[in-house]
Amino acid sequence: MAGGDSEGLAVKGINYDVGTEYEPGVPTRMVWRPDLVRAELRSIAEDLHCNAVTLYGTDPERLREAAETALDLGLAAWIQPRLIDATPRRYLDHLDRVARVAEDLRAAGGRVVLNVGCEMSLLIRGMLPGRTFTVRSELLGWGIGRLLLPRSNRRLSALLATAAERARRHFGGDLTYGAGLWEWIDWAPFDIVGLNQYRIAENQDVYVSVLRNHVRHDKPVVITEFGCGSYAGASRVGPNGHEVIDWRSSRPRLAKELRRDEDEQAAYITELLEIYAEEGVHGAFVFQYIEPVHAYDDDSRYDLDRAGYGIVRVRGEDAERPYSAGFREPKKSFHAISRMYARM
Repeated sequence: MAGGDSEGLAVKGINYDVGTEYEPGVPTRMVWRPDLVRAELRSIAEDLHCNAVTLYGTDPERLREAAETALDLGLAAWIQPRLIDATPRRYLDHLDRVARVAEDLRAAGGRVVLNVGCEMSLLIRGMLPGRTFTVRSELLGWGIGRLLLPRSNRRLSALLATAAERARRHFGGDLTYGAGLWEWIDWAPFDIVGLNQYRIAENQDVYVSVLRNHVRHDKPVVITEFGCGSYAGASRVGPNGHEVIDWRSSRPRLAKELRRDEDEQAAYITELLEIYAEEGVHGAFVFQYIEPVHAYDDDSRYDLDRAGYGIVRVRGEDAERPYSAGFREPKKSFHAISRMYARM
């Protein structure tokens, strides 16, 4: 597959969060209404020219609702459960529920792929030490965390083999997983190699060569996540751009001054899409469409949008034109992706 069709990607996608509970009962999407979901998914299909969407989150019924809408709009639905800080046993039981949802939709004629999860060495207990996602994430950044990766990856591959077997009991379509940059996966149980392939300062020089090693698999390779924030320097930190937000403050704010730079986000995404097309990657999903939890604010101290990954921006519920009233504004990256996907 290396040196593939530079004209485009077979799968042109974006990620869409239906609500992920990093704290029990507190989803990242507090406002959830069918009219908003349909309008946003319609924009993904018609304005962005996507042919697929990854729907991820915690609630199986929200996943079903969003997938039904996406399929109705002509999008392929890639469904991914996210259960934060669960034990492996609880995760597998949750996957059973989501696999049944995915099969119901597939059996009814929908184009559905089941992604059994992503970056689970961080999200699920037992791969790395630590009872919380935050502790495991911090550990990974330390030297000792890197030393623990061989054991973590063995445990993860064993869990994923079980997850694939459990999913296939209920789901008859293609399976994949979204592997983090630090995860080494045995892809034998899966139909598609899925990579959360963010480019950051540390891997910039080897990014293409690493990608080529993955494309040598005898299975299609899909970039399940890639993107960055909308501030100067965000492209160097990729998936860690949100770490500049101080959530402990009485009102969440940026911990330091950041210069808003939508051009940097747009350039990062379009450069990587070009690379994926040139290197024979089967498809890609930008991370991500919208993030109401990272609301835009005119006061730069509280403009969480610039530290998020959304390609449209929305205001908080205390604003004159809040998200719940349907107000959203495409960013420069939105228009750049639209042009590229239309051309592809």
